[in-house]
Amino acid sequence: GLPAPALVLVGHCIDLVDRALPFGPVVQVLRTMHRVLDEPALREIVEPARDELGALVPELHAPSAQGLDSSALFEQLLGVFERLARHVPTLLVFEDLHWADSATRNLFVFLARTLRDAPLVLMGTYRSDDLHRRHPLRPMLAELERSGRVERLEVQRFDRDEMRELIAAIVGDEPTPDVVERTYERSDGNAFFAEELLASGTALSDTLPPTLRDIILARIDALTDDAQHMLRCAAVIGRSADHRLLSATAGLDPPTFAAVAREAIAAQILVTAGDAMEYRFRHALVREAVEDDLLPGDRVALHTRVAELLAEHPDWFDGGPAQISAELACHWDAARDVPRALEWALAAARSAEQMYAYGDALAHVERALALWPHVPDAATRFGTSHVELMRYAAAQAEMSGSTDRALHYVQAALAEVDAAEDPVVAGLLHERYGRYLWMLGKPWPEILDHCDTGVRLVPAEPPTEARAKVLATLGQQLMLAGRSGEAIAACEDAIRVAQAAGALAIEGHARNSLGTALAGANRIDEGLDELHRARALALETRSWVDVARAAVNEGGALQTLGRHEEVLALSLEGAELARAHGLDRAFGVFLRLNAAETLWLLGRWDELEEQLRYVESLDSVGIDLWRLAELRCLVAAGRQQLDAARRELARFGDLRRRSGSPHDPLSLDRALVFTAAAEGDLEAAFRMALDGVHSPVERATLCTDAVLSVLVDGAAAGATLAARAAEQGNRADGILAEVAELAAALDAWVANQRWGGARPGDLEAIRAHVAAELARARGDSSGDAWSEVAARWAAFGLRPREAYAQWRAAEAYVHDADRLRAEDAVRRAYTVAADVGWIAVRDGAASLARRARLDLGVDDAAPAPAPAERYGLTPREVDVLALIAEGRTNRQIADALFISTKTASVHVSNILAKLGAANRGEAAAAA
Repeated sequence: GLPAPALVLVGHCIDLVDRALPFGPVVQVLRTMHRVLDEPALREIVEPARDELGALVPELHAPSAQGLDSSALFEQLLGVFERLARHVPTLLVFEDLHWADSATRNLFVFLARTLRDAPLVLMGTYRSDDLHRRHPLRPMLAELERSGRVERLEVQRFDRDEMRELIAAIVGDEPTPDVVERTYERSDGNAFFAEELLASGTALSDTLPPTLRDIILARIDALTDDAQHMLRCAAVIGRSADHRLLSATAGLDPPTFAAVAREAIAAQILVTAGDAMEYRFRHALVREAVEDDLLPGDRVALHTRVAELLAEHPDWFDGGPAQISAELACHWDAARDVPRALEWALAAARSAEQMYAYGDALAHVERALALWPHVPDAATRFGTSHVELMRYAAAQAEMSGSTDRALHYVQAALAEVDAAEDPVVAGLLHERYGRYLWMLGKPWPEILDHCDTGVRLVPAEPPTEARAKVLATLGQQLMLAGRSGEAIAACEDAIRVAQAAGALAIEGHARNSLGTALAGANRIDEGLDELHRARALALETRSWVDVARAAVNEGGALQTLGRHEEVLALSLEGAELARAHGLDRAFGVFLRLNAAETLWLLGRWDELEEQLRYVESLDSVGIDLWRLAELRCLVAAGRQQLDAARRELARFGDLRRRSGSPHDPLSLDRALVFTAAAEGDLEAAFRMALDGVHSPVERATLCTDAVLSVLVDGAAAGATLAARAAEQGNRADGILAEVAELAAALDAWVANQRWGGARPGDLEAIRAHVAAELARARGDSSGDAWSEVAARWAAFGLRPREAYAQWRAAEAYVHDADRLRAEDAVRRAYTVAADVGWIAVRDGAASLARRARLDLGVDDAAPAPAPAERYGLTPREVDVLALIAEGRTNRQIADALFISTKTASVHVSNILAKLGAANRGEAAAAA
């Protein structure tokens, strides 16, 4: 059922009077697959995507009624091509990209960036001469070149040997040297020019017209009148034409039509397309030259004829509803029948929307807006108004990612609406106005002012879907602005109205915002109940965006409670659901990064890296891109891969600052503190932690894990600095005071967070941890206190923090001479840290065990550093040498290694002898 050994699929972009067919080449490729694959193969390869692909090729399946965005179609097409390529190596070619519509260009970039392991080659061709300075293909080509994932091949002019091979292939015989030379000279090595010269039979003549257009038209003029007429009809139809459509347009009887078709084919002007019963111009330039040569009256008459025939026989055109509508809109436009051009432009917009080609829908509706003033009775004729058309244009602009244009259309529509006469429409426009301002990152007062205006304008009675919508948007924006109390009231009002109006999707959206606001106001159980109901309604109404949004918000609420395993399961489930419905990039990536963050906390770093690899394969943008760099930085630092950590930290910082996003503002501080600590620069880590938690701007945000990590890691760095100062006999009052500031900052953060009082479920564990660090800084560390901290973290499943606390517990037990508990704690710390991959804690536990002579229960836990072998130093002497390098006295060395001062003195003497050092200074220099 599959061709072998390879399959070539070619789709052509089609020019439609300065506009293009949405997904034109994809439709051709899918139809070819439908012809060449048998039913079992077709079912296996296409079945998972039939719903979405039915919008492009109806014979595959009935089009889906879901309102997914274009990413759904892209994901499904990617799956189809990957499944096909796994069966047979495939070459996928998009011809004439210079005519590609925006949807096709976006799809081509998507495939170029995401196709990785499948045995499939993606190729695109275009005419560089057609790329004017502002041609939309130029930025696409630049983007692909920057990605480093494509190879650009420029077809160079032929040399004489290549020209000889070309001529031989065309004429079927070895050409004479004279023909080769003259053809090469006249064509200047251009293969197309050479082919046209040879086909015209004037390669050796000096009488050829000076331009290619004249050459082409000379060939056309050599044909019979009927053949020329048929070619003019074909040129009006397009690059290719169905046999029935071309025959009917030409109006020739069957024998005559067959004769002129053979004549055009023999002259190599037309070619047949296999068994598809269609004719195609051998070169697009031929079709352009023929159409340009039409007289204005002939052009109008022929476009009218083609439009009439297509309207009567849509099956004569190889495309779905969107393609036929676009074709009719272009033909009626060229025929100067403005009312019909407007009618079909509107139809083309709606059809493109249904197949998720929102950029093309926007282009069609913008054309309709341009035609609107020329149809005086347009509102009556089409049952809509100019304002409604602008609202529709705004919606298509929003869905295609052009938020600024969406806002422009809303502003223009508001200028035409009298709020007193049509308050509902005015209110809905203000609702969109507020939403688009939020999407563009504008200030809250302006956003909320438009949302309030929308609520004020749309009447409260009777309850309507419009009223529910403006209330739901107001509630969402209040929730996002941190005004939880007002958000709860607005969302509850929206739910009541939506229920009365029977607007289930809006009710689900409002419950989603309500649940998030309730959770933020420390009404966690109520918030979770609402989020569960929001998910159920979203599933019932097949509102996949709200399903994914509910997973994000519900996960956030569960994270607050410290229910990390549930967060992980919900995030991964939501990510898979988003992937299945084409929302991988819109929501799936964000959910996977949420899952990765949870895996970081749980200490499942190998699984975390698997999620990051998947996210990376999707070429993330915006917040997802910097969150990816952030998590890569944290994992690299934790694994002591410091060069990689620094690279990712620099990338993260740059992306974070450029994004200007308010999301989790202390995330950069967390990465800076953690990386500095991993590098051993505890002073920098401590100072950055203090700067972060004392920032007046950042104090107004959520008490997120990034905030809490800065507090915990900063306190750890400060406590270690204080302990070291004490060991060296220095006063540490200043550091102690600053560690105490961090401890006090914890309660300040919880009290001042902007959501109105939600407290972390693991707050007591955090408080106990910071208190234990403060005690350690004072030299009063308690093994029992640290063991309690470890138990608290273990209860939440946070294994990295558990391992750290066990390490500190072991350290404290050693100081208290409780070797049994110390050994148990250090073994736990080492085992968990090694399993997680947190090298600093693993090595810290191993170093403690070596210095205190504790048995870790493993053979290779603490290998001696390589330099020790060179000088014959024992592992214990290596530890002593490190302390000498820090300037420690013998007593301080003894305290650090839990040995007597006399034993420390003996070790120092042995080290000086082995190194050949005259004094401690030379030994320190050697170290």
